[in-house]
Amino acid sequence: KYRSVPSSRMVVEVNEYSTNPTQAFTFYNINQGRFQPPHVHMVDPMPHDTPKPPGYTRFVCVSDTHSRTDAIQMPYGDVFIHAGDFTELGLPSEVKKFNDWLGQ
Repeated sequence: KYRSVPSSRMVVEVNEYSTNPTQAFTFYNINQGRFQPPHVHMVDPMPHDTPKPPGYTRFVCVSDTHSRTDAIQMPYGDVFIHAGDFTELGLPSEVKKFNDWLGQ
C-alpha cells in the first residue's frame, strides 16, 4: 500500500503481516470469503470432456499445480491461463517439466 506526499515522494507502508507469513496466511485463509466482490458470481466447473458450443471461447484456468501435472485431465480450450504456483520449490528442473507439459 502506498500514499502520495506533497513533495512528490511516495511513502510505502509496510503491511503488518509482511514479517510473519504464517500469520498472514492464517488471517487471509480464514477471512478470504469476506473479500469476494458482490459482482463476482461463482460458477460450477464443467466436466473436462464437455463439448464447447459453437461461437463460444473456452478459457481453461488452473493454478497451484505445484509440479503435479501428471494426473491432470486438461480440456480443449482456446485460451489457457495458469494463475501461478506451477512449481513446488522453484527449481529449474520443475520449470522445464512444466514447460514440457505445456508443449504436449
